[in-house]
Amino acid sequence: MEFSMRTKSKIIVAGGILALIGFLVVLGLGDRGAVDLYRLKIQKNRLEDTNLELEKKNRQQYRIIERLKHDPDFAEHIARTEHGMVREDEIIILKKNK
Repeated sequence: MEFSMRTKSKIIVAGGILALIGFLVVLGLGDRGAVDLYRLKIQKNRLEDTNLELEKKNRQQYRIIERLKHDPDFAEHIARTEHGMVREDEIIILKKNK
């Protein structure tokens, strides 16, 4: 069975198109493909945002620690407001709830 030159060209072009489509599918959906790259970029952005938030919280905690170490009035304020502490010479007056 003999094919004409035109038929051979069509088969070669169809095979090339199929190979190109296969390559694009592997490139887009395969390991380390475009879809994975997109997912990794989203994950990277989320991690960067989380990292910035953690850095902000760390700076706030550092400032609080420094104030607790060096500012007695601040340490007293925290002891009174957060821990309900009072001085020895203070009198506590409790109010009844109705």
